[in-house]
Formats: sequence, structure tokens, C-alpha cells
Amino acid sequence: MARDSQQKQGGFWSHVFTIPNVVSVLVGLTVFWIIANSWQSSVGTAGAAVLGALVTAAVWILWVFILAGPRLERTVDEPVIAYVPTTEGAPTPVLSIPESEEADTYLDAIAGLERATKGQVIMVTSASPGLGATTVAMNLAVAATRMGRRAVLIDADPGGGMSEYGRSETTPGWIDLALGTASLKESTRLWKIDDANTLPFIPVGTDVDDRGEALSSLNLADTIDKLTEHADLLIINTAPVDWDTSLRGVATHADGTLLVVTPDYDPRQLSPIAEKLREMSAPIIGYLVNRAERQPDRRPLWRRSLKRMLTTFVVLIVVYSAWNLYSVWQSWNDVERYAFDQLALDELPEVPPPSETGETLTPEVVTAVAAAPSEDLTYDTYMVVGSDIGDFRADVIILVMLPSDGSNPIMVSLPRDLYLPNRCTQSYTRLNANFNGCGDDINGATLLSGAVEDFTGVNVDHFALFTFDGFKEIIDEVGGVEICVDYAVRDRKADLNLPAGCTNANGEQALAWVRSRSTLEYIDGVWRVMPNVSDLTRNERQQDVILTMLEKASQFDSPSELAGVVRSVSEAFTLDDQLGLSEVIGLAWDLRSLDREDIVRLKVPVAFYVTAEGAQVVVATTPFDNLLEEYIAAPVPDLPE
Repeated sequence: MARDSQQKQGGFWSHVFTIPNVVSVLVGLTVFWIIANSWQSSVGTAGAAVLGALVTAAVWILWVFILAGPRLERTVDEPVIAYVPTTEGAPTPVLSIPESEEADTYLDAIAGLERATKGQVIMVTSASPGLGATTVAMNLAVAATRMGRRAVLIDADPGGGMSEYGRSETTPGWIDLALGTASLKESTRLWKIDDANTLPFIPVGTDVDDRGEALSSLNLADTIDKLTEHADLLIINTAPVDWDTSLRGVATHADGTLLVVTPDYDPRQLSPIAEKLREMSAPIIGYLVNRAERQPDRRPLWRRSLKRMLTTFVVLIVVYSAWNLYSVWQSWNDVERYAFDQLALDELPEVPPPSETGETLTPEVVTAVAAAPSEDLTYDTYMVVGSDIGDFRADVIILVMLPSDGSNPIMVSLPRDLYLPNRCTQSYTRLNANFNGCGDDINGATLLSGAVEDFTGVNVDHFALFTFDGFKEIIDEVGGVEICVDYAVRDRKADLNLPAGCTNANGEQALAWVRSRSTLEYIDGVWRVMPNVSDLTRNERQQDVILTMLEKASQFDSPSELAGVVRSVSEAFTLDDQLGLSEVIGLAWDLRSLDREDIVRLKVPVAFYVTAEGAQVVVATTPFDNLLEEYIAAPVPDLPE
């Protein structure tokens, strides 16, 4: 075992210290050294390391291209379905040694064929004689049968020898079916694959002088139609393309061709063969490389080149981090900004009492819509607003309050239809009407912040605006959010359609869930209206989704993940011009260890109200500062020692 270990270790180092690897790393390090010393800055160091790494990869790739010569994958348009090794003494490993690596290769080849085409009739042939197309066809048919496919194997190669391998009579068979001298039942043999599976096999049949004429008959077309009605896959083994003049008669009925080649076959000779098969209406759908000594490394060249840059690894880690931090800074600079002019907001007069505006609000409601400033605690506050593009009515309004004493954060959704004083119109309006702004002096976000401050008695420090398209992008960026429902739900107006149970919803699904007002549940075979669904229900859903999104977005473990989150935020959000990058990073870092259960989610008690103009709105029934006082004064439960 020690000797084996030494041999493996020696092979590893001999594989690493090759001329292409050493030369490419040296050139890359030289480029990095020159640029880093000429451009001495954090940005310069990042740029030098990136360029050095790219040069290292480019030199290695160029070297490999020059020395390796043309490769099949780089010279053909169709995919390489599989590389099949030679199995000594076992021409059909799928049948004789089904647990072997060689057998697994054919199982992968069947999966590759299914990815390459939806056709049922596949012709297996080779570029020239002696490449093993017959063996490949048999193994593919057996592999498909073992995978549960209803496969049929057809030998259309007069020199293929499949019947000898299966110890089957050669007649009647394929040619006899074409001539109409035998029935399908008479021409079919059943090969036993294992105790549970059999493979229908049709031998080549009677030898005739003019195979081309025989294979062009309508009888053969009818036979293939019958077979495809009952079989998933027909594998037809034929003679090589340039050897069998009757190939066109078979190709006419095929959906595509799997061409068998060997590793030493020059791929530049394949163009005329591919063109000939296209003319026969059986284009190549993929290649199978037979007798391959080993599976080639099919990873992208850039990944393989990175593996060879072992001597520059430490430098790349440092540069990687520096580059991502620069990306964070750059993304932050690209964030669209809204002015937050609190001084202009303070200059707007207070709204006259309801008696002067024609409203018939009760004294309790009047008291509830104008909170006294909270003096018990100070907060860092963020107002999150969501709306459709081009829509000047805020659909989502959430206030997040972070107490300065380090106690649990508070989150409250404010109903968009909450009826409150509007400083711009000097009247009562829906809360989201403030998003229209006040002329050219005060934008919508600032006016909305003022209305929220008047109602809560808490200063709004910052605001973040997002469109619903931006909301979807962020959800997709963090990998979706989990939504759980007891029954399948739908809402055609909101394009909502979720199955029962838990779904890792993408951005489109999450948006439909939080916007749905007419949610239906599928209970006992009937779609029924979900009880108690209202704008208040939507507020809870919005909080749930946003909390899940924040949890996933704050769990960044690397600079690249942080850069991705900041990039998505910069593209989706519009922020106030007072919010700095350090505040956002600090907030995100603090949220990393925060449990969702620690967040206090306050609900604003409301009642329905019809305005003098007949509009249906909701009014607060409890002052917001009372809600805060109840939370602050709530008794702390006794914990076990």
C-alpha cells in the first residue's frame, strides 16, 4: 500500500509539473508582478492579479490547443454522447457484467441520447468498417431495456453477426419484413436479458441481390410504424456509411444517427459523412467514441487551467477578496438615489382637524392617527416601500425599527388604505396616496415618510423603494423563499398557483403570493375562497417573505456572496441619499445572527370606514405609541435557571 501511495503521489506531481503548467504559471506571475508594481493601489493589485490569472490560463489553453491537435468536441456541431472503453473478453458488458463501469457508460449513453433527441428510431452506424458499431448497438439496446425502456434491436447490417452472438436464426428477419414474405411475429426473436426483462430482436433476414430496392418498400414503413406504436426506442444497426449502398433505405425511416468513431479517428474526415447522412434524412444527433482508453476531462478549459495555477493560489485568494470588495463598492455607487429632504417636509403645515375637512371621524380615531413622539426608546428606522413600475401608489409599506438599546427589532406593516392626514393635500387620504409626492419640492418617498412619522411618532431615518420586478430579482438572487400552505392555492388575477405543502418559490411565485387578494384553496376537490384573506393578510405574507429573503441574503459567507447580494440590491432598490455603504454592511452583518422569532411583529388595529366621497378605507383604532408601550411594558417570562 505504501508503494501504491508513492506511485500515486509521484503520478500527481508528474502531472502537475508539466511544461505547459510551469510555463503558463511563470508567465502569469511575471505579468502580475509588472502590473502590481506599476499600478500600486488596491484596485491596481486586484487588476494585476486578475490579469495574471487570465494570462496564466490563456497561455496554458494556447499550449494545449497547439500540441493536442483537433479534438472531436471542438470540430463537430453535435454532442459526444459517450466515451466507451474496451472490455476484454466481454463485448456486451451491459449483459455479462452489468455492475461494471463499462456497463454504466452505456447507461449514461442512453441518457445522453434522450437529451440529444426525442426521436424513437435511432440508426447506429460507423464512419468506416471495424469501429465496433454492432457491439455498440447491442449494448445500447440492452442498456435501454435494463433502464425500463421498451427497446427493439434491429440488425440491418448483412455482415454484423448479431444473430451469431445471440444464437438466433438469421431468417426470417429485416429483409423478409421489407419484402412482405414474413410477419413481424415470425421475424422477431426474444432475447432474455435477465429474469425481469426481454429484448425483442429482428435479425438481418434473407440475403437478396438488391437490398436497396427491398428496403425502400412500403412494407418496411408499415413495420416501423407498428413497432413505434409499442416501443419507446428502435435501435437499428447498419453497415458503415460508405460501405453499404442500401443504407438510404434504412435512413429514410430513422429520426437520427448515432455515429460510432474511435479515439484515433481524424475528426476532420467527418464532414462528408455528416453531409451524406443529412441528405439521407438521418442527420447525426451525436457521436459515440468507442474503445476509449479513459474518459476525457470534459470540464471547461478555464476551470482546468485554474487547477494548474497552484503556485499562484495564495495571490488569487487575496485578489479574489479585493476584487469582490471593489465590486461591492462599485455596485453601491450604481444604486439609484432619492433625495430625502426632511427640512422641506417640516415646512409643510399640519392638516386641519377633521371637522374642517368634512370628515366624521370619531375622537378615538382622531387620537389614533396622530401619535405622540415616543420618548422611552430611540430607534434606527427603515421604511421599505414596494410598488409597480410607473405606479405612484405604494402597495407595500413596512416600517423596520431597530432599538438603540439592542433589544429585539420591530417590524410593522402599515395598510396602504390606512386613512391618515396628508400634509400636501391638507386633507385625509389613503396612506399610499402620499407616494404621489408634493409638487416638484417633495418626492413621494419623503412625503410618505412624513405621513408614517406623523402616525407612529417615530422618525424615519432611511427608506428603500423597490419595484415588483426588483422584488422578483432579489428573490431569485437568494435562491427563492419557502412558502408553505395546507392546501393547493391559486389566484388568477395575481397569477398565483402553488401546490399543497412547502414550495421553494421563485420571484414570480413569491410576488403572486404576497399580492393575492382573492386566494382560493383546493379542499375536497373544490376550489374555495380562503377565509379571512384581506389586505391585512397580505401584510403578514409580505412580512413573511421579506423576513425569509433577509435571512437568506444576510447569510453570506464569502466576499462573492456579499457582492452578489449588494449587486442585486443595487439593481432592484432605490435608496435615500443619506444611507451609506458602511451602514448597510453593518446592518447586514448584525442580521446574520438574528433569529426570525426574535423579531417583534406589531399589528395595527384597524376598522373599516367609508369616507365622505364614498371610498372604502381603514382607520386606526389604537394609537401607535400605545402599541409600543404595550410591547415595552410586557412582562418578561420567568426562565428556568
